[in-house]
Amino acid sequence: MSSLELEIQRGRDAPAIARAAIDQLCERAGLTGARCHTLRLLVSEVVTNAVLHSDAPASIPILLGAGADSDKVRVEVSDGGRCFTPSDAARARGGWGLRLVGKEALRWGVDDLGGTVVWFELGIGATGGCAGGEHHERSPVSC
Repeated sequence: MSSLELEIQRGRDAPAIARAAIDQLCERAGLTGARCHTLRLLVSEVVTNAVLHSDAPASIPILLGAGADSDKVRVEVSDGGRCFTPSDAARARGGWGLRLVGKEALRWGVDDLGGTVVWFELGIGATGGCAGGEHHERSPVSC
């Protein structure tokens, strides 16, 4: 299993830093082509949301965690801000980031674990693609 954990300072460079880390994970996990591109896109969208929409103080870093096994990559982005419900995010200006996650991910959700954690799982094994982007929450969102 290949994995990464990274603290990223909140700011305009955060999505690029996250993409670079995901590129390294893709290389270690042997991911190429469309799956790696999709993973980079989804991570970039979720980290961008953490930069733009979190109410956490600027001094609190964004935490990026990811792990790849033979069938999937699981990504978690924690921003230290107050939790939100995905329907709130859809009404926000733009609103395409979580829609893309919902379309491409096998599973995804939002948890309140002392701050907002947006997570998703992207299929990478023999079946590769998504399973309809079904939204699942690991634990109830209490926002």
